[in-house]
Amino acid sequence: MALAFCGDEGNSTAYNVDHGVLNNGCFVDALNVVPHVFLLFITFPILFIGWGSQSSKVHIHHSTWLHFPGHNLRWILTFILLFVLVCEIAEGIVSDGVSESRHLHLYMPAGMAFLAAITSVVYYHNIETSNFPKLLIALLFYWTLAFITKTIKFVKFCDNGVGFSQLRFCLTGLLVVLYGMLLAVEINVIRVRRYVFFKTPKEVKPPEDLQDLGVRFLQPFVNLLSKGTYWWMNTFIKTAHKKPIDLKTIGKLPIAMRALTNYIRLNEAFEAQKNKRPSSPQGSGSIWRALCCAFGRPLLLSSTFRILADLLGFAGPLCISGIVHNTKILGVFFISSQEFLSNAYVLAVLLFFALLLQRTFLQASYYVAIETGINLRGAIQTKIYNKIMQLSTSNMSMGEMTAGQICNLVAIDTNQLMWFFFLCPNLWAMPVQIIVGVLLLYYLLGISALIGAAVIIVLAPVQYFVATKLSQAQRSTLEYSNERLKKTNEMLRGIKLLKLYAWEHIFHSSVEETRQKEMTSLKSFALYTSISSKSFSFFIHYSQHACLCLGCFAGAATNYCYFCLSVFSQPLKVVNRKRPAREDWNNYTSHTRRPINITELDDFCVKITNGFFTWTPEGPPALSNIDIRIPQGQLTMIVGQVGCGKSSLLLDDPFSALDIHLSDHLMQEGILKMLREDKRTVVLVTHKLQYLPHADWIIAMKDGYIQREGTLKDIQKSETELFEHWKTLMNRQDQELEKTTIETKTVLERTNLRRTMYSREALLKDDEEDEEEATESDDEDNLSSVLHQRAKMPWRLLKHTVMVAIDYCLARWTSDAISEKMEKEGFTPYIFSVLILCCLGIVLCLVTSIAVEWTGLKVTKKLHASLLNKIILAPMRFFETTPLGSILNRFSADCNTIDQHIPATLECLSRSTLLCVSALAVISYVTPMFLIALVPLAIMCYFIQKYFRVASRDLQQLDDSTQLPLLSHFSETVEGLTTIRAFRYEAKFRQKLLEYTDSNNIASLFLTAANRWLEVRMEYIGACVVLIAAVTSITNCLYSKLSSGLVGLGLTYALMVSNYLNWMVRNLADMEIQLGAVKRIHGLLKTEAENYEGLLSSSQIPQNWPDRGEIQIQNLSVRYDSNLKPVLKHVNAHISPGQKIGICGRTGSGKSSFSLAFFRMVDTFEGRIIIDGIDIAKLPLQTLRSRLSIILQDPILFSGTIRFNLDPEKKCTDSMLWEALEIAQLKHVVKALPGGLDAIVTEGGENFSQGQRQLFCLARAFVRKTSIFIMDEATASIDMATENILQKVVMTAFADRTVVTIAVSTVPTQMYNTKPDLLSHGTRHAVIRKANE
Repeated sequence: MALAFCGDEGNSTAYNVDHGVLNNGCFVDALNVVPHVFLLFITFPILFIGWGSQSSKVHIHHSTWLHFPGHNLRWILTFILLFVLVCEIAEGIVSDGVSESRHLHLYMPAGMAFLAAITSVVYYHNIETSNFPKLLIALLFYWTLAFITKTIKFVKFCDNGVGFSQLRFCLTGLLVVLYGMLLAVEINVIRVRRYVFFKTPKEVKPPEDLQDLGVRFLQPFVNLLSKGTYWWMNTFIKTAHKKPIDLKTIGKLPIAMRALTNYIRLNEAFEAQKNKRPSSPQGSGSIWRALCCAFGRPLLLSSTFRILADLLGFAGPLCISGIVHNTKILGVFFISSQEFLSNAYVLAVLLFFALLLQRTFLQASYYVAIETGINLRGAIQTKIYNKIMQLSTSNMSMGEMTAGQICNLVAIDTNQLMWFFFLCPNLWAMPVQIIVGVLLLYYLLGISALIGAAVIIVLAPVQYFVATKLSQAQRSTLEYSNERLKKTNEMLRGIKLLKLYAWEHIFHSSVEETRQKEMTSLKSFALYTSISSKSFSFFIHYSQHACLCLGCFAGAATNYCYFCLSVFSQPLKVVNRKRPAREDWNNYTSHTRRPINITELDDFCVKITNGFFTWTPEGPPALSNIDIRIPQGQLTMIVGQVGCGKSSLLLDDPFSALDIHLSDHLMQEGILKMLREDKRTVVLVTHKLQYLPHADWIIAMKDGYIQREGTLKDIQKSETELFEHWKTLMNRQDQELEKTTIETKTVLERTNLRRTMYSREALLKDDEEDEEEATESDDEDNLSSVLHQRAKMPWRLLKHTVMVAIDYCLARWTSDAISEKMEKEGFTPYIFSVLILCCLGIVLCLVTSIAVEWTGLKVTKKLHASLLNKIILAPMRFFETTPLGSILNRFSADCNTIDQHIPATLECLSRSTLLCVSALAVISYVTPMFLIALVPLAIMCYFIQKYFRVASRDLQQLDDSTQLPLLSHFSETVEGLTTIRAFRYEAKFRQKLLEYTDSNNIASLFLTAANRWLEVRMEYIGACVVLIAAVTSITNCLYSKLSSGLVGLGLTYALMVSNYLNWMVRNLADMEIQLGAVKRIHGLLKTEAENYEGLLSSSQIPQNWPDRGEIQIQNLSVRYDSNLKPVLKHVNAHISPGQKIGICGRTGSGKSSFSLAFFRMVDTFEGRIIIDGIDIAKLPLQTLRSRLSIILQDPILFSGTIRFNLDPEKKCTDSMLWEALEIAQLKHVVKALPGGLDAIVTEGGENFSQGQRQLFCLARAFVRKTSIFIMDEATASIDMATENILQKVVMTAFADRTVVTIAVSTVPTQMYNTKPDLLSHGTRHAVIRKANE
């Protein structure tokens, strides 16, 4: 066939110029080539040879400075120009289809213009980023010439009677407009910035972010093409494949995305709402309005992108319908738009571009929504933190709020709010999709389309009902999960006490009971999920297929409708789930800390007159008729018995946990020397009355009021009895200081001090990686094997086979309907076949989903039980060397991942894999030539997913690891709120919060950008699959007589390939990350438990053992671990029945280790302890620990009732409990509480003072009534007067029991009838004196 620019027909008039050159169409087309050749020629040396030096002296780190006016408009116009040029090329090719020779002038100028347009935007981008504006003159000339030549062609069309009925005329007019607009943009850049023709261009400074070397998140600063395709992420993804991603790699957030910036924006919106409605209460409505005001604009942009993407989504079904019904080629010189769109190849190309644009808009919508949600999350977290800083301490101490609730609000609820903003566009986008889809179906298929619409309308309320039930089930699951975590947290924090008291089984049963309730809710959630997302979707999908029965457009469009309805329920779930969080938010609007007005009069820096103070607005006053004065620059001491109101007025005794030498050193060197000499005002709450002579001012408290205040001399004169009582106690404490003469080197051995050896960095260190590496080579555990079996369930394959069979039947039915081979009676076999297959598919979908979910829950239930059992039986050394947060994270985040994420991810992964394979198989069956093009596409997919999975794994781990310090900071702030305020460190802690929030947000943003990077590329590959499938199908249909129904079937499947590819790769990456939770839990399951079994059976142990309380210690040496040095060496002692023994020594001398040896809490590697004739090493641990009693220095109370804290085993009567409370001097306190023994104890016992908590622990030990009673510095937090009373009570109540008391100094001797022992460096020293000497 001849090839010529103007054609080569014998009688051609293409070269006739008798009526003028410009009246010859071929010459006009040749004239249109000139501007494009000019641009290509002039820009070649600049684009491919080099740029030279920059004209600006401004240096920036990133080559992404986009500063020319109209930048985005230029890119948008260029994209439109490229699309119109593609249409012009296609129009020229189609118009030239039937000629004997090819007329290149019909499409060659458009092809040159296409190349020039691409060159222009690349040229412009380099000019802008290199800041070399003088080169804009080339673009100015190009747009001018292109506009002139295209205008000449348009005018000649008008002169020759070519009008709007011809597509070429319309395209030429559009090109004139586009070239004119681009010319105007170029002129505007030169005019505004005074470039090219001006001597002094306008100076412009780059944004601060681009001058910062640390800012590496460039999405806000790149051009539209890079924004839409995330091209700037390529370098980052490649780098991630070479070395792991860390915080240094991702850098800092841009200023506009930082938590402080977004917090200011949100706060301004809140203030605006307050100013609009100053009298109305600030409820949830005002909060939502403020959120929308602050972050509504980007959400509106996201919704716009989403609606555009949804509308473009219908181009796919429309093009497929046109291809199926118009598989023919036209060839005329001038064609109309209708004739142009009747060409199947044209429709295939248009479908390709529509898919590209639709997927780009969709991913842009997702990104903008998630970015907005992340910014919103950072702002709300900062807002919550600032609110915490203003909270009254009563909110915490009275149990209105707990650290766990605040952490849940920060970790869970703010994330849910973020995802609500992400899903919010679905609320209006999905109904639009459904309505438009049904209207188009009605337009194409008539009344039969309303049957499918009726199915949607009927099932929509049912779907809403199921979604509501689903949200209720999820809400109850979250509540039970929070309760379980609260109990687990308390169990782990009090694990030492639980082991010493042999209460492991009690708390184990409590956690398991809550877990069982959680599993019941999870089963309900799984059932509703299966009904909602599987069966309804399948029923909607295939009932519409079966009822519509005509046109492959129905197949593609109903795919859209069913997807819309299934996703429409997702925002409803989030909306319902957000209600508790909104109520929690409302809780933060009350009970804020009231500012204290400090009156500076005379020489007193603080003065309170007639003060009444309560912990809650409705509660009784904790302090009454308070009149105190704190002198300026002097030392004021506050003293009083336990429960008198000292904690309510200021802090607790800072010296209570210190030995007398250390406390005396701090008093002398710290308070009296450093603070007092510096004229600081010091207020000291203490039980150590020997320091009273150093006080300038003394405040004595009793029963919530001020008993007396003044100097020590004033009290000596006015309160003689009180002064004599103090004098007696002071003398005793001074004697103790004189008698303690042993010099020891302090060794940090005690458990609570040992925990402090682990620095904050160690707590925040990602120990999870080490655990993963340690378990990499392990064989599959039970969970992995069960998950593997779930993936190979036979009915899953059967379900997908049924789905493909239904589609194939519909395709054959459609082919026969289009070719009119069958009468209406001939449709009967198809109807029955499709109905039977649909019913079978619905049943299989429901059965498969429920079986998969419940199998997963069965596995997770067993896994949690095994983990809980292993942890609670682990030795104390495990808890001393493992951060508590790490253990708790296994029960919270990892268990949640295995409960809810892994089953769903595995189900989605297997489904998307089977769908992708089935789609490619159907396309290959329809058009075998597709297999040739499949190979390079598969290679591209492989490398994309390979690079993505590495980056995604690192970013996901970074996102998780940066969240831990953020949550820890919230927890630390809540627990240390009083200290932060006392030292005025609010600003410092707020700054730290902003740093942690920004670190977490930058990791989340990079993870979001990486996900979009993957999805855009997979979507584009999917569009290529559709294009190749369409072209090969059309070719087969034209030359091999392939049925139109099969063509439509192949293209319908091809449309979904990109979605399947995305789901498959994303789920594969997610599964790889989520299986890390399994590995971490599996690592803890290898923890060796304590040896609870003994050599003696229960029948060999007397029921009342130990009944006498005789203790023999023979050559005892103990250590905390086989790799550590001994803490006790060759200790020998004999304690007779009923003796009262005191163990004293400096901090670190081995006293606590000595007490723990009785309970086998430490490793006894030499020697033995014999109690009442039985070697304790031969006893079962449960038996040994349940027969002894101990009181620890750190008072530990659990949330619940007073009755539960005293007797969790429920073995004692009320009278026994009241007796124990009376012994502990707490009976009057408990009787005054509402409920008495059933009064509520808040988390950690925060509604009681430190001293009262210690007394409750004493009462708890009294309840057990064992013959051996150990007190490990049990009175450290108690005042001397109360301690004297307790000493007398112990002498009376435990007269026949063996009592071993551990103290930091010489023990008061009136308690003892034998000699106190001294420990130094883990060795027992000789007896000093007897009690009666």
